[in-house]
Formats: sequence, C-alpha cells, structure tokens
Amino acid sequence: MDINNRIPLMQTHLDFHTSPDVAGIGSKFSKENFQKALKLGNLDSITVFAKCHHSMCYYPTEVGTMHPGLDFDLTGAMIDAAHEIGVRAPVYITAGWSHYDSMMHPEWRSVSKDGSYTSNECMPVEGDRDTFKPNYSWYMMCLNDGEYAQHIYEITEEICKRYKVLDGLFYDICFMEEACFCPTCKKGMKEMGLDPESEADAKKYLIIKRQSFMTKCTDILRKYHPDATIYFNSGGADPYKPEYHDYSTHFEMEDLPTSEGDYNKISLRARYFTNSGKKYIGMTGKFHLAWGEFGGFKPKEALKFEVAVMAMYGAGASIGDHMHPDGEMELETYRNIGFAYDYLKKIAPYCYGGKTVCDIGLYLSDDREANSGISNILLENQLDYGIIKDNNFSDYKLVIIPDGVVLDDAGLNALNTYIANGGKLVLMADSLVENGEFQLDFGVKYKAGAEYDCDYITLREKRDNIPDAPMLNLVPAHRTEVLAGEVYADFITPYFNRTFNRFFGHKNTPHNKDSERMPAIVKNGNVVYMAHSLAKSYARHGSVYHKRYFMYALNLVLDTPTIEVSGIGAEGRCTAINQTDNNRYCINLEYAVPVKRGEATIIEDIMPVYNIAVKMRTDKEIKRVYLPLTDEELAFDSADGEVTFTVPKLECHTSIVLEY
Repeated sequence: MDINNRIPLMQTHLDFHTSPDVAGIGSKFSKENFQKALKLGNLDSITVFAKCHHSMCYYPTEVGTMHPGLDFDLTGAMIDAAHEIGVRAPVYITAGWSHYDSMMHPEWRSVSKDGSYTSNECMPVEGDRDTFKPNYSWYMMCLNDGEYAQHIYEITEEICKRYKVLDGLFYDICFMEEACFCPTCKKGMKEMGLDPESEADAKKYLIIKRQSFMTKCTDILRKYHPDATIYFNSGGADPYKPEYHDYSTHFEMEDLPTSEGDYNKISLRARYFTNSGKKYIGMTGKFHLAWGEFGGFKPKEALKFEVAVMAMYGAGASIGDHMHPDGEMELETYRNIGFAYDYLKKIAPYCYGGKTVCDIGLYLSDDREANSGISNILLENQLDYGIIKDNNFSDYKLVIIPDGVVLDDAGLNALNTYIANGGKLVLMADSLVENGEFQLDFGVKYKAGAEYDCDYITLREKRDNIPDAPMLNLVPAHRTEVLAGEVYADFITPYFNRTFNRFFGHKNTPHNKDSERMPAIVKNGNVVYMAHSLAKSYARHGSVYHKRYFMYALNLVLDTPTIEVSGIGAEGRCTAINQTDNNRYCINLEYAVPVKRGEATIIEDIMPVYNIAVKMRTDKEIKRVYLPLTDEELAFDSADGEVTFTVPKLECHTSIVLEY
C-alpha cells in the first residue's frame, strides 16, 4: 500500500497530558460521545494517546506506568470507536518529555555541558517545589540509545502487539536539544572516536543517535504493521533539520500562529516540503494561545482561515485539542473544527493534485531571519515561490540567494549555467561571499562588511512610493566596488558610531551628507545585488520602505511575473496550481488581517474585499474562468498570452478555475 494515500486531509491531534493526582480518568468516556465529536468535526483521522508527558499510559501496560486513576483501556476504546465509523486513529507516544520517568530515573535525563539537567524552562531547586510551575517546563530525556530509549522501544513494541489494527505512531519531543553530555552519551562518543568535551562532536553524536532511535522505532512498527504511518515531532518538519526528514512517512508542521509563530510561518515550511515526495500536514490548535490550554477557544472563522491557508500551500490540516481528564469530548470544539473542515472539503479539489505555478526560487540560508524576511515580502506582494533543492535553479525564472549562503562547486557550476542560459539572480549582503570574495563574477567586487552601526539608502531615480531622502537602515550595508553594471541606489554613512564616548541624541546618529556615496543596489545583466540585507531589516523592524526597496530591486529583473494580483493589499495571499489531468489552473486567493491583542495574534473580523484584478500569463488557450464554489462565470479577456479578469468579491478565501 502507498503510505502517502493514508495521510489524512482533516485531522485532530488529541492531547491528554494528565496528572496522576487526578482521579476518575476516562470515567465519562463513551463511544457515542467520542464518535459524535468525530462526526461533528468532519474528521478522517484523530491522533489518540498512549503515553503522555506525565509518563502515564492509558492502556494496561507491563512496561510503563498506567495512570492510577484509570481502570480500562482508554487508548483501545478510542481506536475502536474511531475505526467503527471509518476514522483513522494513529497513536501518540511522548519521547523527550516524561516527568514521572525523570523523577524515578534521573539518570535517564539529558545533561547539558555544564553538568546540569537539560530542561526547556527553569526547574525548581530542591525544597522549593511549591512555587508556580512555568508553562511547558519539563526535563529533557536522553533518547540516544540508552536505558530510556530502550524503554521507548519496549513501549512501542507493547503498543504494536496490543492493537491488531494500528494506523500509525506519532512520537513527540524528539529534536528539542542539540546535544547531550550524560555519562552514557560521553561513553558512546569516546567509543566512536568523538570528543565528549566538544559541542560539535556532541551534536554530531546526537544526530547519529537520533537517526538510530528513529530507525529502531520504525523497525519495530514495520514488524507488526507494515503499512502504518510514523512521524517524529518537534523538529521533524523543520526545514533547517534535513538530517531527520528521511525517517518519517510524512510531515506534520506544528504551528500555533496566535502565540508560537505567525500567520506567515506555514507558507515557508509548506513550500519546503512541496516537492519532497511525501505528504505534509499543517498543525494548529483549537486553543486561543497554546497547546493543552483548557477552556481556550479560537473563533471558528479563524480556524477556517488557517485550514484554507494550509490547503493553498498543499498541506492537509490537523487541529489540536486536549481531552478533559474524565474522557468526555467537548462538542463545542468539534463544532468549530467541523465548520473549518466543512469548508476544506469544498475547496480541496482546487488546492491539491497539481503542480505549483511560481516564478521565484528561494535558496534557503542558515540565517532564518533573512529567509523569513524574503518570504514575508514575497507573500505580501502575492508572489508565490518554491524552495531550491539539489541545485534545481532552472525550475525558476528568478532565483533569490539570501545572506550567508556559500555554494559548493556543484552548486556554483549549476548557478553559472543557469545565468548563462538567461536565468535571473538576486543577491544581497554577503550572499556567495567566500574568503572575502564573491564566488560569482557579476561585475561587483566585495570589499568588506559594515563599518558603522547604521547607514542610509537613497535611490538615484525618484519613485512615488519611496522617500526622496536618505532612509535609515539599522542592518547596515556591506561595502563593494562596482566594476561593471549600473548603480540604482547608494548608501551614505552616519557621522560616527553611537558609543558612550561619542553619541548623538536618543537613538541613531544622522547621516553625514558629505560622506562617500557607496553602491546599494546594482544591476549587471540578469544579476541584481543589494548591499543591504533588506529582507533581514524587514523581518526585524517591519519598515514598509525596506520592503519597497527590496521589491524595487527585485523588479529590475522580475518584469513579467506569471500571476499578478491587485486589490488585496499586503495581507492578501495568492497561490496557483496547474492540474494537467483536469486541463485547468486553480488560483486561490485569501485575505484576512491578523492583529496583535495582548500576547496573542488573532483573527477576529474577516472583512470582504471587492474587485480584485488578476492577470495570468500562459501559453494555454483559456476557455472558461469561473468560481467553483458558487459556479459563477467570470468574464475574461485573453490576448498575447495574457488572461485578465476581475474577482468581484473575496471574503476570507476563494478558488478560481481557469479551464484550458
């Protein structure tokens, strides 16, 4: 069986991290209530729990610790109830956090280099245990093939043997720490010829042992359930940890945009996994703030918006919940989830099963801030993009390489070939700088990094939407010399750096009008270079003008994007796929305005926008343009490879079909 076919579209992730100090566990659980919730939620999958962060198991166990307040197999009851109505029920096992185990076996904990136990929040000193416990404060457990890892293997085998139909396993808290220096790990490092005092060697050892941990868990699962899914969470869907990606059957991209991320985070990660060959799921929560929040609710309209975003970027959806200790499902939660998933069912035919239509390829840097800034700028200009992997530059009209990227010989050869064949490239700051020189010959010589703590950029041509005056940059430019090409913007420096010996006013020193003008934006052929990291500036400071400078530079080479949208502002989003089997393009538009309220970023008012102009360039002869959710025909013009039409109204989300 193709495991990809078993990945759900509409899932709930049901947590149950339940203190052993609470009695009556599952006392109000009923098959009828459980099934009613699943039906209300329009679910095709629900991740149920077997072992939680308190180390409690929710089935009769000979390996672990069954919750003392539970007197029946709650895990099995949920699996059976779900299966009876055709809903999948993969099983959750905590890995990296396990409180009771950590108390009984401190030697199973992960250890920091200074010898202290590793934890994600401050833990109390002995004798001070009645103080308030911070949220998400758990000791990390060592998964590096020691006694605790063996305990997880035994739990895994027990679950695999107990349940004859097991849809999958979900392991949590797998990649939170970078290294462990416990005695077992130090001994293992020495046996591998690694230095246990070295952070780099400890990280290398952790990666090797995490890969071994995942392999052994998978081998156990495959022995009993060869078609089951398996996923390792908490970094398992992190684009910056590719060393762990081969070991899961799919990806579940955890995000709580109200408090633990933002509403742009899903897009970058989804685009990373778009061409991975595996299905991927977006994870959010029904909660107002954070995982495991009892009594917190997100408005159903916000859930609808979130799952529509996931669908637009090709991801299935998973919405987190936390069951009450007595086992009764909160039906109001599932009415809200069902509202969102009812909409997802309607738009699914126009979001999945096609090839992404985009012009721009982004080469990911280790500098996450730069990547995020570029992604946000593109999204806010309705420019979708793909992630460059395996040097596939030729898949895109234009390639962006952020700060800090250095290519190997194969990558550099591929990039030079791409440019020679007419490909367009945007560089910035110190991208492709190695040993003080650019790796690429594009008519600009690298001289040095920034000399001052800030500087000021100004265009050589006047633009209506950019100040005709020096613009502050708190992420100052790198210094270069232009040997060939045209300079479109310059930067000048302040009088001096701000120090205690010499400073000016409250904040930054003003620009010195007599200082040397140095190149800020340069174009030579198909290559554009920005001396500033304008994307990082935007990610860090949010200036509209940094975004506009970036787009000014980008548009020097991106003159004819495949899709242009106007009328939905910076918060509007646009994606498109080509469904060749159906002879059609599907364009998806979305609009809502997340706002900061207290500590949360929320979506409350989803207001309609009207008369959105869309232009698409294609060599296909478009025969029909319509809105499939209402079957409304849209008038369109087609000439010289351009199709133009107007969407009369957009409220939250809409799909548009262009048949050819």
